[in-house]
Amino acid sequence: MKLLAIFITFMLFVPFVSAFDIGGFEIKDGDLIGKYHPAGLEGCTISCYTNKHILDIVYKNKSIDITFEFLDDPILKKLVERDTTLKDEMEKVLMNKTLHMRGSEISFDYEGCKVELHDVPTRFLKISANKIILQNGKYELNRIRQNEIKLEKENFTSILISDNPLKIEGNNITAYGNIMLASFSLSPEHSKIENAFVERRIGGEVFIIGKKENDTISYFGNVSISPKISGNKIILKVKGDEGKGGKVIKVNLAKNICLSDKIIVRYDGKIINEANNITDILNPNDDGSNPEYYRLQHTQAGGVFLLISIPHFSEHEIKIEFIVKNPVFQILAVISGLIVV
Repeated sequence: MKLLAIFITFMLFVPFVSAFDIGGFEIKDGDLIGKYHPAGLEGCTISCYTNKHILDIVYKNKSIDITFEFLDDPILKKLVERDTTLKDEMEKVLMNKTLHMRGSEISFDYEGCKVELHDVPTRFLKISANKIILQNGKYELNRIRQNEIKLEKENFTSILISDNPLKIEGNNITAYGNIMLASFSLSPEHSKIENAFVERRIGGEVFIIGKKENDTISYFGNVSISPKISGNKIILKVKGDEGKGGKVIKVNLAKNICLSDKIIVRYDGKIINEANNITDILNPNDDGSNPEYYRLQHTQAGGVFLLISIPHFSEHEIKIEFIVKNPVFQILAVISGLIVV
């Protein structure tokens, strides 16, 4: 019973929980306020296994519940099997503990299962485990390749990618080793970005809200993006190990960050040109060693996002400068015009 008391005491204070309260804000008019939750996979359960069942990730309307397998000790299992009251009490302890996560992402490693989740604004989930089963989702499943599946349901579409072949059984998908799931909006521009993601031409993305409230996602090539805001400039330190070719990074800017309509993008100190169109920018290897950028407007958030091509990956500095017109000169120009009239 001493072992049991130690276990219950441990469970009262351990930060592993049955439910995560995600985030603490949402995008509204380009700003992050209130609360949000990752949407689109409601009703879906994702189970992770090593040599045994480790945890379940359950998407709900207002939260994501993550349940862990704690009862691994054989003595505890025997005690629980003998005493149903004890089992009920232990379940209450687990169910009543909630960890409130602030920020735009969740990342943890538990018993060999690594989970990373983002919702800013691309819905992204990455899991590494021996075996992963995505189940109970009412999706239309369309296989792209052996290790790529497209999930569609009402206004939700997502691409599921693994390093290994994916198995479909009804509405359930079984993966081995890892999965990467990304959901983009249904606009024509984002469908092209989705295709670039499938072709592994998108290295990663960053969502910039303020000086500290930022979030980055790495897709392919171990791309990392470190943002910094300095005056009317955004400075990005970009690293990667992609040796086979270039990648594109996606830079999301909240409405309050977009200080002007005119911008200048510098790549390692040199001003770069804007690409002709989105198809051009999404092919980072068609312009030799010349980087480019392309600007699009957010249809929902009210901000903008940039696509920037990185022809060769090592470490680069990208500066996004907002050209703010001096209001004094604008007034003087108007007055001068009136005098002339």
